[in-house]
Amino acid sequence: MTFGQTIDQATRKWENPTWWNLLVVLPWTIGVILFVYQWNVDRHIATREQTTLGVITAHEPGNHNRFGYVFSVNGKSFAGWESPGKDGLEIGRSVLVYYDPVNPNKNALTEFGDRSMNSLGPVPMMLFGIGVVIWYITARRRKIRASSNRAHLDS
Repeated sequence: MTFGQTIDQATRKWENPTWWNLLVVLPWTIGVILFVYQWNVDRHIATREQTTLGVITAHEPGNHNRFGYVFSVNGKSFAGWESPGKDGLEIGRSVLVYYDPVNPNKNALTEFGDRSMNSLGPVPMMLFGIGVVIWYITARRRKIRASSNRAHLDS
């Protein structure tokens, strides 16, 4: 089988799509669910978040330019990593750490309210893509059904 034949077969499958073709958008659907879940978690933490001072202890430019930091809550040490868009971070520098008082292991250098809104960033585009695929399948199926009904009436 040649590459051209493979493309031709894939094109023919989309000429008469079934609802099984919606599996194409399964990754986007899972992504939307995960992003909305993360938005909800961060939104709830934002209502109770607290702050403390921490210190930058590590920098990994090759790993999404992430920074490691440590901080203490009630005499217990915690650590975190973040790839912030902030300037001026360097090892040894004091930073403001936002944390969940219920579970200080959930912490960040960015407010949880901002993080929750950032989680929703890709959701509209993913929903748009899902909608386009659903629209395409519906439109193609209606067109095929209409031509099939016309052919049936003509005979």
